[in-house]
Amino acid sequence: MYTKDGTVLWEPHTHWPDPWVIIAALARETKDARFLTTVYVLPMRDPFSVAKALSTAAVISNDRVVLGIGVGWQKTEFELTGQDFHTRGKRCDEQIAVIKKLLTGEMVEFHGEFFDFNPLMMSPGTSRPIPILVGGESAAAFRRAAQNDGWLGVRYTEEQIPPMLKRIDAARREHGTLNKPFDVWLAPMMSGPDTYQRLEEMGVTMVSGAHFFVDGKVVPTTLDFKKRRMEAFATQFLK
Repeated sequence: MYTKDGTVLWEPHTHWPDPWVIIAALARETKDARFLTTVYVLPMRDPFSVAKALSTAAVISNDRVVLGIGVGWQKTEFELTGQDFHTRGKRCDEQIAVIKKLLTGEMVEFHGEFFDFNPLMMSPGTSRPIPILVGGESAAAFRRAAQNDGWLGVRYTEEQIPPMLKRIDAARREHGTLNKPFDVWLAPMMSGPDTYQRLEEMGVTMVSGAHFFVDGKVVPTTLDFKKRRMEAFATQFLK
């Protein structure tokens, strides 16, 4: 999983809370923080449940939610949730379209290959469109990202990043979206006092500091530990 030798980056007992539940809880305790899922495996779910959770979190957080999605890679997860692994890409495309319609809070209908419904309305809708960022490095993933609001990249070295950004720009050019706002989120594998300046110069707009990693692993840690890691990050990079 995102490593050359297939090593899993977390322990069996590492907690993975449901993102929409934790986002709703954190939104009540914050005013300015934005929340991004990295990544939410969209075709493992149905679009109606996703849209309902997403719109509720958006309302509670006063539109501080960003939907980061991927199509997934582990067939077992899809089998457990009763979803077809082999059609996940095409279903993801339709799900994005369905979710965008549902989030308007208006009467909508949809007639596609995988989802087909007559006029209905979901409440609450959102007061503004929710940005959608797409992860993956296949041609289809870059196309989905180009057609939406951004791209998600995980564990790239400094040398690997520019070629990826060129591919993204090519996809945006092909789909006529170069002139629209676009975010690039990365969990970069690089260090140094000018790390984020170098990333910004490349065109990266959002990063994960991966403060939950300890010695290269995702392990349970205390709230005080997380706070110290974030404070150290702020001291070094947000002076």
